Amino acid sequence: MFGFGYVLGQVILSLAAKGFQKSIPLCRETFFSGAMDDQLVKRYQDLLTKSSRMPLFDLRKLNASLPVPKPMETSTKVLVLGAKDDFIVDDEGLKETGRFYDVEPVCIDGVAHDLMLDCSWEKSADVFLNWLRGSSKLGNLHA
Repeated sequence: MFGFGYVLGQVILSLAAKGFQKSIPLCRETFFSGAMDDQLVKRYQDLLTKSSRMPLFDLRKLNASLPVPKPMETSTKVLVLGAKDDFIVDDEGLKETGRFYDVEPVCIDGVAHDLMLDCSWEKSADVFLNWLRGSSKLGNLHA
């Protein structure tokens, strides 16, 4: 397991400096599972590069918006879905998001940050579909 400093440095290199656009291994590490083949990573890398001409995030604006106020009470249901192999949002970030929305987060094994594009995207789609159907088993899902 890598330390926080390494991970933060890699996230900054990959996202803020857009290093993911120039390196298939860094793109894979940032967004996808290690099992994803180079051709598929390259395909998505090209699409991500075309769609991200603007900065992915502005740290000054992000910092100015913190802390985020708690959402208003609503009847809208929220699914907090994360990936066990996520390089960007760690387990604590997933749990924190679940607490923010007052729901139990679901963490899926075997997929990475871009879980709907990952080579094992079906795992995420199954969890999402079960949630949409109102599955009472959702709290026990750890695919």
